[in-house]
Amino acid sequence: MLIAQLLLLATTAAGAPAPAQAVLGSAAPSPDSSAPPSPRPNPRPLVVWHGLGDTAHSKGMDQFADYVRSEFPGIFVHAVVAPTEGSPSDEQKAGWWGVAEELAQGGCDQIKGIAELEGGFDAIGFSQGGLFLRWYAQYCDGPPIKNLITFGTPHYGIAALIPCPEPPTLTCSLAARAAKAGIYTRWAQSHLIQAQYYRDPARMQEFLEQNSFLRDLNGEGGVDEGGGSGREDGGRGLVRLENMVAIAFRDDTTVVPGLSAHWATIDPLNTTHIIPLEEQELYRGDFIGLKRLKKAGRLHRLFCPGQHMDLGGEGGCGDRLVRKWVGWAA
Repeated sequence: MLIAQLLLLATTAAGAPAPAQAVLGSAAPSPDSSAPPSPRPNPRPLVVWHGLGDTAHSKGMDQFADYVRSEFPGIFVHAVVAPTEGSPSDEQKAGWWGVAEELAQGGCDQIKGIAELEGGFDAIGFSQGGLFLRWYAQYCDGPPIKNLITFGTPHYGIAALIPCPEPPTLTCSLAARAAKAGIYTRWAQSHLIQAQYYRDPARMQEFLEQNSFLRDLNGEGGVDEGGGSGREDGGRGLVRLENMVAIAFRDDTTVVPGLSAHWATIDPLNTTHIIPLEEQELYRGDFIGLKRLKKAGRLHRLFCPGQHMDLGGEGGCGDRLVRKWVGWAA
């Protein structure tokens, strides 16, 4: 089963347009373009967190887990069920409605209770799921993530709501309507998951005052009583990772901007210009360790061709990246 086909249901459920056909292609050249390690006995476990609107054991996610097991015999794969012990309906609803930190903490507690993960694991986050796995890496007191791989994750937030699927679900429609009524109201910031990683560069004062999940995840801090901007430390940051592998999609129109997957953001003075990571205080001040990771050759910003979550066919971009970064010896 091709990796793109395995995740097609997840892509559609999340509101991204399903690709008309699989697009074959490779990741862009990068400093980490050496050949991947050969599969070895005793591969490290893998934790997977699904995207918006999907569930841990949807058909697509289960097939993806089976694909990984076929590639790396003996590997232990765990798909995070959020909320823990929730029904598929509960999981889908939780992707739209709730408190992001609480959902992430639930995943943390779940992972800590799994004996097979006690020695550490690699992790793959699909779109929104990558934010929750990053929260785990920065704040959870559980076993460490070794390689964190994210596909299309809006690490620096979204400047437009992720579109609902066609036809739209009631859950998505209600969430979108509520968000549009006031994205930075206290109610939205404590009830709507998308609002909690909505970062409008033209409304940074509101973002810093009202947001906590994404703001603190990136170490951007809040605004104190005197109006000055401080910053949280972003928990442990990301420097303890062996590798941070952030994958963007070249034609992504689901996440705006698509290069948020690489911590890039829209220039508020020129919305056609994207400000790269290196030109931002997040990097210059090394708020969460991205500068240290890059200097050590452990920050890998890669590309897949095509639209959001279009991972290509057999031997394509997603296939090669999974084979490269998963399955290392424990």
